[in-house]
Amino acid sequence: MGPSNEHSSGHRNNFDLLRLFAACQVMFSHAWNWLHLGDSLNGTTAFNLLFSTPGVAIFFVISGFLVTDSYIRSSSAASFFVKRSLRIFPALFVNIAVMELALFVTGGLNVTGILQYLSYFTVYILTAARIWAVYFTYEPYTMSGFYGVSDPSGVLWTLTVELTFYLTLPTLLEIWRRWKRAGALVVAVAALGSWVMAQHFNITDRYNPFLSVTVGPTFWIFSMGVLARLYWHRVSRIFEGKLLWWLAIHLTITWWVAGTSAAFISINNAAPVDAFRIAILAGLVLSAAYSFPRPNLLRGQDLSYGIYLYHMLVMHTLIGIGWVGHWWLWIVEPVGTVALAALSWALIEKPAMKLRKSLVARRLSVA
Repeated sequence: MGPSNEHSSGHRNNFDLLRLFAACQVMFSHAWNWLHLGDSLNGTTAFNLLFSTPGVAIFFVISGFLVTDSYIRSSSAASFFVKRSLRIFPALFVNIAVMELALFVTGGLNVTGILQYLSYFTVYILTAARIWAVYFTYEPYTMSGFYGVSDPSGVLWTLTVELTFYLTLPTLLEIWRRWKRAGALVVAVAALGSWVMAQHFNITDRYNPFLSVTVGPTFWIFSMGVLARLYWHRVSRIFEGKLLWWLAIHLTITWWVAGTSAAFISINNAAPVDAFRIAILAGLVLSAAYSFPRPNLLRGQDLSYGIYLYHMLVMHTLIGIGWVGHWWLWIVEPVGTVALAALSWALIEKPAMKLRKSLVARRLSVA
């Protein structure tokens, strides 16, 4: 499989800004709930706006679009997997190591045997799924230490979903490469099956570790980005420069739903109304990516992954200290998280990205 130039989606976009927004939305929504910073504001306009744009759904739509683009542009499936691995695993390894060390020194980790623990740690790193590591090895957490929880993160399940998405996507795209219409139909049917599956296997209801934290129940969200990228040459005019229109539609629906029920969008239960709202949100995300592009605004500094990885560790540390419900935590929580994210970017992620670019350049020079 050689490099493909078909139907380029272009490089002038706001995806980096949107990922940063999504990471901050997740951080602030968790602070709202876990640190009890918004108890008095539940049901207000601020609540409705914050929870009407779920960061996880935004990440999945963006990933569907950009990872599809990455695979189309990759010289081979092996090259694709190397690029994805270098983006995900280095920072994930350090993040899990930091959390495990924090648990160990505060009495929340029970290492009964080094080999047994290493097997647990290995499964945890490779899958990002603590529930899988426990299932295949043992439960090392005591829940009696400083953190008092079995998992001071709680957000890594989405990375397990991402990893299973990376494993699933190449097969779908190879079908699409050979038979365009049949491939698009397969993606659409897989999306419908995913939505049906989401009614039965999700993170909050009827918990099943082998289905709820895989791409199965969430592929329907990824598929919106996948199909948009595959047919961007046809649908781009619906999104490019149309941000205000999509924003108006999104706000109107949020206002209507807030007046009839909760404004929170559940990506887990995938009720018809939530599926419709996420479809509108996907349109808003793609339109925001290609309206008024500011590709150099962040100057190449991508803190979104680090913010996503570390915000819950900072939050649980604050809870362990006993700092809950204070207004100034709105400052302490993001400052602490961004500091760790900046270290992660400078020391781990950026070097890994440079290595990825050098490997790609080397393969192209050899070819």
